[in-house]
Amino acid sequence: MTIQKRVRILQVPFLSMTRQETADYLAQRIQQEDRMQVVTANPEIVMLGRENPSYMNLLQQADVITPDGIGVVLASRWIGEPLPERVAGYELLHTLMEHANEHGWRYVLVGASPASCTGAAETLQRMYPQAHCAGHFDGYFTPEQEADILASIREARPELLFVGLGAPRQEEWIARHLATLPVNLAMGVGGSLDVLSGTVARAPEIWQKLNLEWLYRLLSQPKRWRRQLLLPKFALSVLWNQVILRKK
Repeated sequence: MTIQKRVRILQVPFLSMTRQETADYLAQRIQQEDRMQVVTANPEIVMLGRENPSYMNLLQQADVITPDGIGVVLASRWIGEPLPERVAGYELLHTLMEHANEHGWRYVLVGASPASCTGAAETLQRMYPQAHCAGHFDGYFTPEQEADILASIREARPELLFVGLGAPRQEEWIARHLATLPVNLAMGVGGSLDVLSGTVARAPEIWQKLNLEWLYRLLSQPKRWRRQLLLPKFALSVLWNQVILRKK
């Protein structure tokens, strides 16, 4: 397999592919029975890595990182290494499930509330009937229940594991357990399980096309304002570290 191009933004290596190319590449590796951790990283995750060395190390060790955020795509243009497009976790999940439906793959969901996790499993079963849901477990588990979840995953041997525990917990959880799990691809999916279940509404398509999904989430959930402060901090960090200093 040829080496895939990565674009480093504030030390985080992003895969330079479209969403369809990314899904096809991952599907090929699944068929080769590889074991991968996939991170869909937005500016917030990049800044979390800059503030937390152990989390940055995790990001740099991940097999694939996709640009889940228009801010990352814009930053790649500023540094002269443009990524082809935003590869959001929600869309990538669906594209991977199309492959699962085609090949009859198994998948497991971990995370979100009990209602959201169950609802997401029901939605995916309805949309992709040839794929097999091998288990779904909400994110409110005790250490004892976690052991049972891990045992269930080992017994199910799914090709796909989608974990919706929020960043950085979901990436740390995957990194901690993946080596002991018979899983081909494990990916953090943030709030995707809530959206799949209908518990949380995604931004209307027009907002997505205008790259204003972040603003829609902020208006819908004002408590997110502190997190959104990371966006200008991310932009300034890229401009200073990878544009201005490079020119100097």
